[in-house]
Amino acid sequence: MIKKKIEFVSVIALLVILIAVGMAQGAATLKVCECRACGCQYLSIQEAIDKASPGDVVLVRSGTFHGNINVTKPVILRGEKWKGGDLPLINADGNGSAITVSADKATVENIRVTNSGNDTGDAGIRVVSNNDTIRNNVASNNGGAGIILEGARNCTVDSNVARDNARGISLSNSSDNLLFNNRLYNNTVLDAFDDGLNRWDDGAVGNYYGSFNCTNGNNDTTCDSVYSIPGASVDAFPLVS
Repeated sequence: MIKKKIEFVSVIALLVILIAVGMAQGAATLKVCECRACGCQYLSIQEAIDKASPGDVVLVRSGTFHGNINVTKPVILRGEKWKGGDLPLINADGNGSAITVSADKATVENIRVTNSGNDTGDAGIRVVSNNDTIRNNVASNNGGAGIILEGARNCTVDSNVARDNARGISLSNSSDNLLFNNRLYNNTVLDAFDDGLNRWDDGAVGNYYGSFNCTNGNNDTTCDSVYSIPGASVDAFPLVS
């Protein structure tokens, strides 16, 4: 009986040690490159996402990747300039969205996206989930929006550039999202659209809209007047540039 108790305690102790070691190791980083000789585990962004665990980082190095990416897990999809290259570019080849974020609590940052389709809902980055972070991305020359949120809540969209798209940033049936420090310009239809109630400034910093005739009598970083987002929301601190 005593021997069995000792064995049971030993098993519990081993499990505790294994859990502690796993926690200490933290999230894994899965590297993606466009060539086999570049020193990464994966050539495919989607394959890396599919193999990742929640909380992992999918690190994409400089290069051009074609097709459509679906972020189906709460991971960090992060681009990296590598060996003098630019941020990685995802080209949707004129079909659908370059990146779709369908998992809650995911992050997409430091990625360039281009050449989405032009159907309703197509975008450089399309978010259809909640509590996501979309940061420091460049969405350009997309047939739809640069960035679109559809039915999304509690997301943060900051420090992105959306230029030369049909729409810059568009929100549809979305609420309680925060958007600030984004730069939206040269979009052919609208720089911004929002049919819900969302925050387009963080209380001090809003966004830059190339289509907004901004006056700046105070010679500071924000415009003298608020910007009414086509739809329903207001940016109280639109940026001068």
